[in-house]
Amino acid sequence: MHEPRPAATAALAWLTHPVTCVALVLLIVNDHVLKAMWGTWWTGKLSDAAWLVVGPPLLATIMVGAGSFVGARRPSARSCTRVSLAVVGAVFVVVKSTAVGAALASAVLTALAGPSVVLGDLADLLMLPALALAWVVARATWTGVRPEPGPRMRSTARWLVVLPVAVLATTATSQVPPTGTMQVAVVGDVLTVGDSSGPRSPGVNWYRSADGSSWDHVFSWLDEAKKVADGFARAGGTVQSVCVPASPQQCFRVAEHGLGVDRSEDGGRTWRADWSVPDEVLAELADRYEPKGAQLRTMGVAIMPSPDGFRVYAANGGDGLAVRDEHGTWQRLGFSYRTGGQPVVPLPGEPTRMAYPLPWSVILGVAAALATLALSARRSGHRRRSGHRRRSDSVLGGRIVALCAAVASGLAALANNAWGAIDGQQFASDSFLGALLAVAIVGALTLLAAVLVIASADLLRGGRAAWLIVVTGVDVALVVELVPRLELAAVVAVAVLGAGVAAQRLMPPAPQPYG
Repeated sequence: MHEPRPAATAALAWLTHPVTCVALVLLIVNDHVLKAMWGTWWTGKLSDAAWLVVGPPLLATIMVGAGSFVGARRPSARSCTRVSLAVVGAVFVVVKSTAVGAALASAVLTALAGPSVVLGDLADLLMLPALALAWVVARATWTGVRPEPGPRMRSTARWLVVLPVAVLATTATSQVPPTGTMQVAVVGDVLTVGDSSGPRSPGVNWYRSADGSSWDHVFSWLDEAKKVADGFARAGGTVQSVCVPASPQQCFRVAEHGLGVDRSEDGGRTWRADWSVPDEVLAELADRYEPKGAQLRTMGVAIMPSPDGFRVYAANGGDGLAVRDEHGTWQRLGFSYRTGGQPVVPLPGEPTRMAYPLPWSVILGVAAALATLALSARRSGHRRRSGHRRRSDSVLGGRIVALCAAVASGLAALANNAWGAIDGQQFASDSFLGALLAVAIVGALTLLAAVLVIASADLLRGGRAAWLIVVTGVDVALVVELVPRLELAAVVAVAVLGAGVAAQRLMPPAPQPYG
């Protein structure tokens, strides 16, 4: 006999319903395969329809889970369904019909999964009827037969798989191709830079500056972007060669290949290299960029007069912007004009900083906790045989758990290192779900290692010792994160670790069970 389901059960049943799972698979395949092969209008509409089917049950599951966590009154399955459908529909309408909504959605996806873009398009609102399909599926999950223990376990395993995949799929969609500084010109007295995935790409983000340091950003989907593009074209657009207005004998042009600018002092009759990146260095530089495929080639040059003379700007594609100052010194600026600023990727041989999915201080803190446990372990005698047997089982279990913690911590360190990237680049850009997948995997392995360390310490030494080990690990993590000098951080971290081990050895052993 069918009976009403609790909101949590109904939400999970909705999320793991075959129709929702098919839409989830379609969303993943479309965004990461079909768009790359045939990216056109129908792949965009297909993505929107699939998201409208997957989004509501995912939101309902998150809402019910958050409500249970904070102890809020549990809503009915019917009201939870209505709220989630209304919220997803409203968000979709705002994102697709307003420039502000599209910009906010792009910013959120970029923060979660790397460079992403959401374009506003009123035609996408034609996909709203997909919410009706989600409503029909939800109604079918409001009631059901109380499951037996076996089916319940299968259901639990099913949503444990579907839930994280749904979260990753809905937040790691529509990544844009590698973008670069493809266009540059001085329009009036304003330096104008076009940032896109190609010289003829229709989606150009424009950046304008009157002094070369502070920038005004015009998003590609704004009406103002078309006005900027028209003014850019009327000013002559990106050019391969240009001469200084006040000194026509001094001219600059794009090098024949690679990254470089040539200079002429006789009005363009003869040329010599003024700045360039050697071919062998250029090949190594290309390997430093994430994702791969950046167009490392000078696209055009522009000259901007200044009170002290003039500056020459070069649009270098995937390497960003470069400038020659009034004294003739060239400097690679990278994408410093973008909102928030993006560090220039160092050339091979220059000082390099790395970015990782998880700060190394966190992983080293877990490793320090594990080392504290290992170095402070000691044997203790027992009076009764039954108590000794029970204690031996506990010690064996604790050692096995500690071994598992060491394996998880080692895997986290290896994955974190493998997905590292030059500071300013997106780590794990070549993986299926990009940066989000890297953070999820490394974070999950680190969390698993931390939980196992605490469990092992509790089995081996007792609860008080476990919390002391946690404190030691946290202290080491803070030292590594806050002390700037590597040598000093290492010395202080070792001292903290030693203090933790000493405190563990001075702590009396936990009472042992007797028969």
